[in-house]
Amino acid sequence: MSEQVRVLLDRYSKTTDEQWNEIEKSFRSETIKKGEKFLSVDEVSNRFAVVEEGLFKIFYVDSDGKEAIKTFRAKGGVIGAYAEFLRNIPSRLSVQALRDSKITVIQGSEMVKLFKSSAHWEKIGRRITESLYLEKEEREYQFLCLDAVSRYQSFLKEFKNEVNKIPDYMVASYLGITPVYLSKLKRNS
Repeated sequence: MSEQVRVLLDRYSKTTDEQWNEIEKSFRSETIKKGEKFLSVDEVSNRFAVVEEGLFKIFYVDSDGKEAIKTFRAKGGVIGAYAEFLRNIPSRLSVQALRDSKITVIQGSEMVKLFKSSAHWEKIGRRITESLYLEKEEREYQFLCLDAVSRYQSFLKEFKNEVNKIPDYMVASYLGITPVYLSKLKRNS
């Protein structure tokens, strides 16, 4: 079983070895090369993964083909399109590896079965969902209430271990600013 999956799930509720043994068969390891996608726009979102090693961007593409980066996921992060999975619609976002990466994958149907199987797993599912909701709330707050300087400082704090691994144009997209303005922010920090 993946070390990062256990760390992630134990963060929400301590799990016994017996409980781990029950779910181990639901997960499988995959390697994704730099530039490959875990999920593409219009694909059915039916699987999720925990990042063991590597880095991913989760992004939208507008009608002009311009990327809008929603977030980045590094070691221990969860990738997938949960909203689309819940609504049973094709994905509106893509998930792409920015480096060669290793992930541990679970099918959405297996995840749902797991969450329905006991109060323990339902609790973990609820807490993961709450965590994603809080992350979304914080991101919305930053865009609605903070200036670009403050958003950049939040980015540096949140992604401190990955800052030098993410190209500036992607950071600018994540912050909702131009690469030129990002260069100015970096010079003044």
